[in-house]
Amino acid sequence: MIKSRFFYFLIFSVIVFTSPAFGQWKTQKVTLQPGWNAVFLEVQPQPDESDAVFEGIPVESVWAWNRRFSSVQFIKDADTLMPEQPEWLHFFPPESKKSFLTNLFIVQGGHSYLIKLGGTESVSWSVTGKAVASSGDWVADSFNLKGFYVDPTSPPTFKKYFAPSPAHAGQSVYKLSASGQWVKIAALDTEKINKGEAYWVYCKGSSTYPGPISITTDQGGGLDFGRVLTEQTLRIRNETSSSTQITLGRKASESPPDASLPPLAGGVPLSYWDSNVIIHTDNSGKKWVEIIGWVELTGTVKFIVQPAGELALRLAVRRPDMASSNDPGALYQNLLEVTDSKGVRISLPVVARGMKSKSYAMQNPGSSSISKADESSVNPRAGLWVGMATIDKVSYAASDSDKVTPQPTSSEFQIRIIFHVDDSGKVRMLQQVTLVRKEGTMKPDPDDPTKWIVDQPGKLVLLTRDELIPQFSGAAIRDGKLVGRRISSSAFGFFDPVKKMTGSFDNVLSGNNTLGYNHPLNPFKHKYHPDHDNLDYDFKDLLPEGKESYTIVRIITLTFTPDDPEGLKLSGWGDTQVGGIYKEDITGLHKEVLHVAGTFRLHHVSRVPVLNDGK
Repeated sequence: MIKSRFFYFLIFSVIVFTSPAFGQWKTQKVTLQPGWNAVFLEVQPQPDESDAVFEGIPVESVWAWNRRFSSVQFIKDADTLMPEQPEWLHFFPPESKKSFLTNLFIVQGGHSYLIKLGGTESVSWSVTGKAVASSGDWVADSFNLKGFYVDPTSPPTFKKYFAPSPAHAGQSVYKLSASGQWVKIAALDTEKINKGEAYWVYCKGSSTYPGPISITTDQGGGLDFGRVLTEQTLRIRNETSSSTQITLGRKASESPPDASLPPLAGGVPLSYWDSNVIIHTDNSGKKWVEIIGWVELTGTVKFIVQPAGELALRLAVRRPDMASSNDPGALYQNLLEVTDSKGVRISLPVVARGMKSKSYAMQNPGSSSISKADESSVNPRAGLWVGMATIDKVSYAASDSDKVTPQPTSSEFQIRIIFHVDDSGKVRMLQQVTLVRKEGTMKPDPDDPTKWIVDQPGKLVLLTRDELIPQFSGAAIRDGKLVGRRISSSAFGFFDPVKKMTGSFDNVLSGNNTLGYNHPLNPFKHKYHPDHDNLDYDFKDLLPEGKESYTIVRIITLTFTPDDPEGLKLSGWGDTQVGGIYKEDITGLHKEVLHVAGTFRLHHVSRVPVLNDGK
């Protein structure tokens, strides 16, 4: 005989916070039979208001177990549910005489519902929303109304699913019969879990058991790369005592169900980090090691996870491979389906913004440099780029046969290079830049003048003019004080804050760094050496060029390449990292033009599209 401790129903009420339903859409189809149905929702409906979710469906009522109450009430017959019972949340359609009793206003994905359908015929109920994966949240020493993420093609039995958990193994499980009665499942070793169906499962003692596998992400609930992130780690833990095979596959997202939501721009191209090492042997018997590195995630990929082990999989978004979209508000979105060899299948939402998204304006609302109307015109490369050029080839000026072609050097030489791209795509080379912060401002709340609200939020500022520094606060903490962060390069000598470059940041950039023969940083000139001060014997008159010093001209050319110039597989390449071939033609140091060459890499360290705050 079933004891008088049982069954609450859970649905979130209006006081529950819900996050914006952005992206990764799928439709869950549920067949509702006349009478009572126990349903487990695997998607977060959009919209999520109860009236909208159940619109057009002849439901008489919807009930949820309110787990805020610790006491457990036994309900064997669903027809005995009463609105006055505090452990229940309930919805009655607007046309019902009991609609004034409704206290279930929001439908939450990842939870279970008891739905009473009117009429005499079954109804196909389609719920479109964002894929969700609920965690292992159990009420101790109680029955819990639960549904489970299972593979409908090969679902596990209850015994197999709960075998790893001492709090659930062998405990009672009830399912809803066609007559609305809860019936105990007698053969847990043969009864299989139905996808989308809710059950009452007893939890003996406390438990956080998530199922045969548990999944965690850096931001919880899914993989949201936004516009800035290039990598995240997906952790899949094997909760069982035997090894399991994990299969990952990308699935296309459906179109957003609401025109007010960001449109679907396409899927999110992903790569995963393969840490395997391959040892090769050449014809001479010499061995060399190849690290696989980043591999494009196409089709499905399989991994073996040992008992109680964890797969920590690095995933990277490939924004340059995204489908073209001219809508700066569009989202790239799809689903990442995780399946194990024990019958579990979980869909994770994946979302990212493209390279043309209005990222700076979104992260810096109220910016004086970009108006709402100009958000879509922000160049995807806009901001500060810092990196290194590696020089490994120099021409041989004394050669009798070839004075032009750069030849390999015995060692490499690195120089720091700094560039800034504005929102129109114009590129400037910097000798130094200081990162500071412009503090936000407050104003009285128009609804309550006794309170203050944000007027203009704080933002990062890039300065190339030192006289502006006192107007701002620091962007980093050093010895307990806010200070600006200065980035500079000793490889280039120019007093002007910036040098304009010609060409395109994604193709070829060129510019020159000219040091006049009397420039204080000219390598021929020495302030305290009488033979290299460009002055006559009386130290009065300036000598002409060529007497003691020469003008130095460095013609700099950067050719961007679609792949890393050294063949490395880097996450974020073409997005937050770019690079290619670096060349310089130097005149004035030697009677012959010197040619140097190498490679370069640049990192996107800031997306601020203006210098000196537009001053």
